[in-house]
Amino acid sequence: MCIFKKSALLIGFVLATSHSVLAQQVTVDPSLFTEGTALYLEHCSVCHGIEGDGKGPLATGFSPRPRDLTKSSFKFRSTGVGEFPTQSDLLDTLNRGVSGSYGSSMPSFDFLNERELLALVEVVRYVSGIDQFGVAVAPPPRPVNVDMDHAQELYRELSCAGCHGYDGNGQGDLAVGLLDDDGLPIKPANFRTGHFKGGADPENIWMRIYTGMSGTPMPAFGRNTSAADIWAVTEYVIKLSNEE
Repeated sequence: MCIFKKSALLIGFVLATSHSVLAQQVTVDPSLFTEGTALYLEHCSVCHGIEGDGKGPLATGFSPRPRDLTKSSFKFRSTGVGEFPTQSDLLDTLNRGVSGSYGSSMPSFDFLNERELLALVEVVRYVSGIDQFGVAVAPPPRPVNVDMDHAQELYRELSCAGCHGYDGNGQGDLAVGLLDDDGLPIKPANFRTGHFKGGADPENIWMRIYTGMSGTPMPAFGRNTSAADIWAVTEYVIKLSNEE
């Protein structure tokens, strides 16, 4: 790409995203932001759009659709309910990509070096209006023993089975007709595949249950469920994912 065209795209990106009230409240690192803008245009804008609104030229061909970053709604966080993600959360998503039970169009960007990833995070922070990163919530230690009968009861009492199915296949009674915050169809995770969008480590699964997945019908159970009970449900989900 010639220098003139690349510079024009960079200016276009800044002008387009600066209309966001949220973006205007964010102070960025100029060096990282400039580098990150070029990387965003090269790797991300084709899906997430030049304005970060999830309306890139390839967006309509994907299900689920690329995220609208301007809504400041993040599925994969280690922070409290309704809070912004940490910098590490965003880095983890870029490094890991998003691989769910029904597949995903979000690849891993682990081929980028640390500075390049930090530069991309700076752009996401700007577009999403993250004036200050959130503070991580550390899950309590994983229990050594869990009463699986009690865990199964919780799985049903908390209505997990309603969406994910009693055997975790993602085909619960409420699964059909679920919509995300953009009004687009969304499927509950099929635990039997063993694939988890936010990571398959027990702590990752605990966090998804605790903090929910913003922008989706998946609620935050941390509001009214004890950490111990969330661990019990986590262990039951892991059990389902290991069954053939």
